[in-house]
Amino acid sequence: MCHFPSATMMKEVTIQFGENGMAQRTTRTGGRAEWLYLLTHWNWKVSLLTAILRGLVCVWALRGVQPHARNHFGLVEAAFVLATCGSFSALQQQSLKFRREWLAWTACVVVIPLVSLACDAALHLWLDGPDTLQLGTAGVIFTLVSATFHWHLIRNGALLVGEDSGSLATDLKSIPRLTVSYCTAPVVWMSRLTGNSGKEAAEESAAA
Repeated sequence: MCHFPSATMMKEVTIQFGENGMAQRTTRTGGRAEWLYLLTHWNWKVSLLTAILRGLVCVWALRGVQPHARNHFGLVEAAFVLATCGSFSALQQQSLKFRREWLAWTACVVVIPLVSLACDAALHLWLDGPDTLQLGTAGVIFTLVSATFHWHLIRNGALLVGEDSGSLATDLKSIPRLTVSYCTAPVVWMSRLTGNSGKEAAEESAAA
């Protein structure tokens, strides 16, 4: 058996010769690669799309504010997202590696988005003043809803980067279908819950 560590890819390649003399090659990701996840999986797709979307949403939400202040807020929002969203999205993608799904969901949908929102709010409060406070509740709601949608997308293989990713065009083509499945998910959950309750009631009646 031969081991060949790869410093550039942070992987260990193992070549083992079987009984038939054929070489079998296996690759294992090293532990240090996880620490470089923010760099190797910086999510430019989510960063670009989110910067455009959140910039437009903020400009629309502040439509009652003076145009100069509104446009400045939108530009600051887009710049902040471009600078940080790729890293936060890399952490969200990394959370998919958690063994416990509830822990992955909590990290991806609650912890990481709220930390990002807190940093965003602090920056706007510093640069744009107290006028930004009117976005407080709306910002939290929008962040959590968009985070659940992001979770649904990456769980189904869209907007990923790295070894499991597809092209941006492929991801964009899958978004309408995933949007429909995201919107219908509560109905599916309720029907399953109702169906399970009906089965339990039928089993109890049969047992009686």
